[in-house]
Amino acid sequence: MTRALLMTPLLLATLVALGCKEKQVESPLEQSVSTVPQAFSTSPDFDGQNAYLHCHNICALGPRLSGSPAYAAQLDYLEKHLTAAGWRVERDSFPVRGITMTNLRAVRGESTDTRPLLLSCHIDTKVNISPDFESADDGASGAAVLLETARTLATDVAERVELIFLDGEESFAPRMSEDDGLYGSKHDVARRGNKLPRYQINLDMVGGRNKTIAPPSLETSDFMYAHYMAAVRELGFREDKWTIWPGSYMDDHLPYLEAGVESINLIAVFVGSDWWHTQRDNMSRICPDSLHESGKMTAELIRRLLLTEKAD
Repeated sequence: MTRALLMTPLLLATLVALGCKEKQVESPLEQSVSTVPQAFSTSPDFDGQNAYLHCHNICALGPRLSGSPAYAAQLDYLEKHLTAAGWRVERDSFPVRGITMTNLRAVRGESTDTRPLLLSCHIDTKVNISPDFESADDGASGAAVLLETARTLATDVAERVELIFLDGEESFAPRMSEDDGLYGSKHDVARRGNKLPRYQINLDMVGGRNKTIAPPSLETSDFMYAHYMAAVRELGFREDKWTIWPGSYMDDHLPYLEAGVESINLIAVFVGSDWWHTQRDNMSRICPDSLHESGKMTAELIRRLLLTEKAD
């Protein structure tokens, strides 16, 4: 069941303000604001600077179009860092419109059982934007947060989690439709049959400067909404920057949600922006502090969901 949007006065004011903001053209982003770290920190805690370096390194590969050499190089990069953090990695390839797409899956431990919690993001870039399209927020930011999350999860927690880096989220046409887009997530749900995770956290566009994260209300259950808002308050995050969107999105949470998985899509507001699917989605948009916040939110949701699963 998805939750109805309860229009309390505070929520209504927040959504009205949010809608007005998104109808405006964003001011130009300041260039080269954040310095790229020279090396990864080995701190046991999630580090937004590490995620920023991952995002930079992924974007440096160029457009990661499905089936391209840059996409293959991205898979190698992800595998290298996941393996170093103790994860077992598997590539799952499948054909789409004459292209070989590949999801990358990772688990910890030797068990072959389905993990109760799936963390997901997409790692393909939109076609036909520009030869140097970085796709920094819409793709690389989610992968960067998941890589740093993978490094910092305690072993007993990590063994109850699966990571999946999805191909083919983007459509071939300018706009996504029921038949064009979400190829990797649809393939993964079909592959699993009835061996689905209980929960899913999907990350998309989670590293932008001045971001507003807003899971879609019409696709967020009361259960997930309660955990999300409790996490926002526990972490002391601003409720106007971590809110909900009064509608729905076609994104990689949908195939899992429709198959019965409790899903939440952590996604930035992008409707009406002037950066989405343009050259402006580059590293000047990405902020280490934003990545750090998204990592802290992901960790808190992991903690809450796994505590619930264990109690049941």
